[in-house]
Amino acid sequence: MGLFRQLFFPPEPPTETQLEAGRHALITEGAVAAVLYSVGTGNFLAGYLSQLGASISFCAFVAMIPQLGCVLQFFSPFLFERIHHRKLSIWLLCVVYRFALAAVFLVPLAVPGHSQARWVVLALYTVSFFAAGVVTPGLSHLTLGLAPEGRRGAFFARKDIAAVCVNSAATLVLGRLLDRFTRGGDPDTGYLLIGIVCTLLALFDAVLLALVHENPVAFVSKVRPADILRPVRDASYRPLLLYCILGGLPGGLSTPFLSVYQLRVLGLSHSFITTVGVVSAVAGMAGSWYWGRLADAAGWRRVIWLTAGINLSCTLGWALIRPAWAPFTAPVLMVATAACSSGATIASMNLQFASSPANAKTTYISVTSASASIAACLMASVGTTVQPMLETVFGNGSIPCLFLLAGLLGFANLAVNGRKLPNTKS
Repeated sequence: MGLFRQLFFPPEPPTETQLEAGRHALITEGAVAAVLYSVGTGNFLAGYLSQLGASISFCAFVAMIPQLGCVLQFFSPFLFERIHHRKLSIWLLCVVYRFALAAVFLVPLAVPGHSQARWVVLALYTVSFFAAGVVTPGLSHLTLGLAPEGRRGAFFARKDIAAVCVNSAATLVLGRLLDRFTRGGDPDTGYLLIGIVCTLLALFDAVLLALVHENPVAFVSKVRPADILRPVRDASYRPLLLYCILGGLPGGLSTPFLSVYQLRVLGLSHSFITTVGVVSAVAGMAGSWYWGRLADAAGWRRVIWLTAGINLSCTLGWALIRPAWAPFTAPVLMVATAACSSGATIASMNLQFASSPANAKTTYISVTSASASIAACLMASVGTTVQPMLETVFGNGSIPCLFLLAGLLGFANLAVNGRKLPNTKS
């Protein structure tokens, strides 16, 4: 009990030495968490579900669950804004998130039938990312509270670089290992090994997060349900909110199908995807630097226009690609998307931060993110319903049809609502 209180409810404020040790632990924890997220959301998950006999629409339905979990950010302020010591709640939710995600790949050990295993995977995956949706604002606040004053940029840069490097190396190794088992005719063992690795990483992540010394929050507030509607009533913020909500539609229609499309239709291997992923990670870091400098000169609205235009062009590109061209054209689309995605995310967050009032920034950002996630999930539901019908007519061309529609919707939103965005410089 004494160790528990010392870890989660220490009687004394943390010293600077303890805070510095917590920052190092957070950097390592972020790298471990990045590996777990990549394995649990991309081509590994799509290949695993395919191995269990899941249809394309089922794979896409599972792939949209992380977005659905983000909707629960609506309720995060009601938990975290009311307590001083938030670390225990954050730690428990992270444990549920990481271990449930790792258990997804171990389901065949307990449920041998593929049909039943798919539904158990769906249940565990839902629990995992619902916990992730609730904990994300709290974990972000904990990290921001530990970042050193005057050196926050350097701290987050080190944290992001460590996550990118470790994640790239780990997924590259796991991808090659999985392809080796697949070529040997034993993919089940490959996915089981991935599940064991993820379980060990989840345990390591829990230990690291428990060792972080929290900076207790001095001010707490009781968020009222009516506060959730404040961004909607704010006429100056409403154009940005509308753009973000409608901007979730193209992603909801295309993103859940991308990994399964790369594996099943284009015939790309896990090794190929993870190798291009390393290059994409480097492009993402370079993109963050470039778009940040452009925002200093031209404003965040210009960054959103350019990154959205390139990303939507890549979505249309996936609609035109053919299996014979995939080894040459797919890397271009993947790298270009990665180079722009980081800039688009940073631009959107900074524009939300700059456009929201000082006393309600957490509420505005949470509502915007959750609303966009709802839009994406609704569109993903439409996609998973329509895709089997399109498949009976177009065969493998059903997914490119969805990519085409997603790109057109995105450009329409950019043309109509993108010009109404405020233009704030960084």
